[in-house]
Amino acid sequence: MFTKNLSSTNVASLPMPRDLSGMPEVIRRLNARELRDEVQLPDLTVDADPPIPYQGNRTINPRSRGACRLFSVLPDLPTGRPRIYGLDSQLEYHHLALVLSNPSVEQVQEQFGPIPFRDEDGNPQNHYFDLVARYKSGRVVAIAVKPTERLQSGRFLRELRQLRASEHCSQFDEIRLVTENCFKRLDATNALTYLKFRLFPDWDVLSRLDEVIPTIRGILAIHDLMKLLKMGGRSYRSIYRAIFEGKLERVSPGKINEFTLIRAAA
Repeated sequence: MFTKNLSSTNVASLPMPRDLSGMPEVIRRLNARELRDEVQLPDLTVDADPPIPYQGNRTINPRSRGACRLFSVLPDLPTGRPRIYGLDSQLEYHHLALVLSNPSVEQVQEQFGPIPFRDEDGNPQNHYFDLVARYKSGRVVAIAVKPTERLQSGRFLRELRQLRASEHCSQFDEIRLVTENCFKRLDATNALTYLKFRLFPDWDVLSRLDEVIPTIRGILAIHDLMKLLKMGGRSYRSIYRAIFEGKLERVSPGKINEFTLIRAAA
């Protein structure tokens, strides 16, 4: 009888993965498999620090009938602590998530200003940038976030041109305009989920994940990696983090869920 020894942990026990990540939730549930031989961990408890207060230079008025105003607790990049960010719109909120989850960014300031400049008629004005991102390379980018419908009159574009000519903007390497057409909302949703998981690290699972990732050969689903970890549903958050932090590479496009296909990062 011919036998073959399979040394890879996941090759011998896991079926060929299927990309079900884009299927409706009810179909994913029908295809779900129970996590057997789980380690029974207690519920995750975290002694979280109080969030850092809002750091913006401009007051956010939450009472507005014409626009969305919101405050969200997300990670402060230099310290890793929770921090309250104040945003003027959902579009700003989504773009903030993409900037905070960018590994090349080291610090973000929202509602930055006031930046003095003169309009086309020579009158003194002030401007607040929605975000200012400092990159690890030292590059500083001021970001204005506006929906395309707010650009149709051309008034804001003229204001940006005057701002670029202002000596007070020499502190920035780039002034960037971002609209809803500059990114996919689904990518922002994935980034927001990652940032929420990052606030409360599960060190037991993260340590186990670091041990298992080097044994992965080929492609598998997040659900199957959870089985390999044998640490139950708590491992989902750590796997999600590992995708954004470069330890795992995502193969499936779209919204990340338990059937998203992944592999070890090269």
